[in-house]
Amino acid sequence: MTIHGLENAVSKSITVRRSAEAAFRIWTEQITAWWPKGHSVSGHLRTEVFMEGKVGGRFYERTPDGAEYIWGEVTVWDPPHYLEYNWYLGSSSEQPTRVEVRFIAQGQGVTQVNVEHYGPNLIGDLWWERNSHYNAAWDDLLPLYIAACQSDQSTTQI
Repeated sequence: MTIHGLENAVSKSITVRRSAEAAFRIWTEQITAWWPKGHSVSGHLRTEVFMEGKVGGRFYERTPDGAEYIWGEVTVWDPPHYLEYNWYLGSSSEQPTRVEVRFIAQGQGVTQVNVEHYGPNLIGDLWWERNSHYNAAWDDLLPLYIAACQSDQSTTQI
């Protein structure tokens, strides 16, 4: 994992052994399989996480009893190359941060995934208060995503 030093963003870059198409699907359609259990608004260990695959689609969690909590909204949907969404956790739907994810095919079933999480121009000083939390959260999340990309190659490889 590479960490870039942008002041106005948390920036991460990883490489996964998947095609760009499969890497995109694992990030979006299979997110509940790799998102850490209990890392949610509800804190429930059986919460599922969903991302609706379209501009305006919701990024949300659903608890076993059916309660839903909106985490964000998809603003750009360009499979398998690019995804952008407003992120409400750590701020609010009125002042979201923005996450951009690029999937860059490297050939032979390898994809570079670049994540940029922006905020100061969107949430002001709150960004500087929460920046280290966002950075740590990506450090926790991305290894889980990498592991999901490495598991069960036969069902999602293109």
